[in-house]
Amino acid sequence: MPRGVVTLMLAAVLGAAAPAASESVSVIDTDTLEVVGTIPLGRGKPNRIVFHPDGRTAWVVYDKGRDLGVIDAEARKLVRRVRIGGNPYNLAFTPDGRHLLVLDWSSDTSNDEVIFYDLKAEKIDGRVEVSTWPAHGVFSRDGRLVYVSGETAGDVTAIDVATRTVVTRIVHGGGDAMGLALTADGKTLYAAAGENKAILKIDTATHKVVGEIALPGVVHEATLTLDGRYLYTTLRKRNKIVVVRTADDTIVATIPQKGYPDLVTMEPTGRYALVTNRYADLVSVIDLASHAQVRTIPVGKAPHGMALRPR
Repeated sequence: MPRGVVTLMLAAVLGAAAPAASESVSVIDTDTLEVVGTIPLGRGKPNRIVFHPDGRTAWVVYDKGRDLGVIDAEARKLVRRVRIGGNPYNLAFTPDGRHLLVLDWSSDTSNDEVIFYDLKAEKIDGRVEVSTWPAHGVFSRDGRLVYVSGETAGDVTAIDVATRTVVTRIVHGGGDAMGLALTADGKTLYAAAGENKAILKIDTATHKVVGEIALPGVVHEATLTLDGRYLYTTLRKRNKIVVVRTADDTIVATIPQKGYPDLVTMEPTGRYALVTNRYADLVSVIDLASHAQVRTIPVGKAPHGMALRPR
């Protein structure tokens, strides 16, 4: 990869380069905000995508294939497919890069669980049963805990990474809950409470809810800007992005979207937020200074997962 060029990889059902056949990943240069490549992935409906911390590989979840794909990021090529668990939905790597966590719906051993997969040994070495539809995982700043949202259960489960045990479960009851965002100091976890139409503020020292931010619709994603000043949330069913100022939990902007805004990624300079619009086959580009959409990037059909390649 040339110096200064960072690529954002997007999982899409049909690639723009081969709309008739290839399920693929679109590659976006975040300097130019242009699609610079398409990686065919084969059949299976690619959904979520996550980079290993070293940036050399990206791992993709196939919804219909119920397996994972491994992409060589430098060669921009799918190198293999592996099966871990029963019905994987999302992935997360431990900060040390040694384990892949597979958030599994209707798994091989229980209804829903988080699977710890040892990448060097290429085997499962831990399982933690959680509530229904584990959707998103974020690690504490010291890497000791991983917080996992339950999309249909409406909860957040804190798991001890070393002992593979549940530390606590915070139940809010709002279905369609996914987004989790941790402040830079690690003291506050924002959790999307979905059908409760709210974002919860959780004190990570006590695991107690210490605040609630009301939103004008069912909220799915919650992503902090790099400076931590704003929280970007997606109201998919209302085709809106709602921006919250974290200093006082006030809504400061509402940004209309074209087609089911889903996931948000902040590009590395802190200038823009990139948002997949699943039913519009595009990624919207939001200027963070003005909270206004400044352009769109056409990609393959039904883009969902996004991941920023580490430098």
